[in-house]
Amino acid sequence: MNNLYLTIINQLDNGIILLDEQLNIQLWNNWLEKFTGQDEQDVKGLKVTQVIPRLNKSLYISMFEKALLNKQKNFCSAAMHEYFVDCEHENTKKLRQNMLVRHIELDNQVYVMLEIHDVTNHYERIRKLNKSLQNSIGFTKSLERFAFYDSLTNLPNRKFIVDRIESLTKQEDARFTLFFLDLNGFKSVNDSFGHTQGDQLLQMVAERCQQLTDEQSVFARLGGDEFVLLVENLSSAEQHDKQIEKIHELLLEPFIIEDQSISITTSIGYACFPQDGVTVKQLLNIADRQMYLHKQKMNNE
Repeated sequence: MNNLYLTIINQLDNGIILLDEQLNIQLWNNWLEKFTGQDEQDVKGLKVTQVIPRLNKSLYISMFEKALLNKQKNFCSAAMHEYFVDCEHENTKKLRQNMLVRHIELDNQVYVMLEIHDVTNHYERIRKLNKSLQNSIGFTKSLERFAFYDSLTNLPNRKFIVDRIESLTKQEDARFTLFFLDLNGFKSVNDSFGHTQGDQLLQMVAERCQQLTDEQSVFARLGGDEFVLLVENLSSAEQHDKQIEKIHELLLEPFIIEDQSISITTSIGYACFPQDGVTVKQLLNIADRQMYLHKQKMNNE
């Protein structure tokens, strides 16, 4: 492994662990040394399950094997697992870390790379912000939040997106696309794992898909397992295809819920303003119909 590559890895603000085909640690970057207090020379060559006992579960071993053999990526959310590696400094607050498992090839050798992201401070900022909002925002603001946001996922709800669309349709020269998403096989998740796990899956889908949002886009939950993505200033079929591909990529990696690996796909349809419709009802109906046709096509393949 060349020195430039090692220098870059050791400058990263997250943990990088490289495992060989026997799951022995071959790289343990500077971030992990500082975070855990364990030097690379002390852990290199050891089984990762010996250094990080929490990864000794069959679920994680299976992830590593799939990464090695099938190049399958897996994402483990801190929302479900809290932490994977211990901080050197013990304290009362809960540590929260995301972990991404992926296949990598270097110098004709195959490895599993574990990316550890500490998001403890992120959760703490959210907690403090929520507390501050609760203390400073009055009853009227609380009602407004209740009216415009989904209580399960914290995404904008149907009323929010409908109001947003109606506002855009009144703007001169407005152009936007409404993507309609329906999760495939969500009912079977509820039937197999229970409604609590189903709710957790919806929350994790919402968390991932918030990456789609910016100043010109909104991701919202209509209800059940139906979501919409509103994106302004998309015009070409190529742009629409890229947006759909991005959604599929976000949901490609399995979700880990209570040590269970759950894979989910989505059917997507879309409608463009103003060519496909000029009212909220028209746009939602067309996007919904296109989604249904997409679902039928997938079921017939």
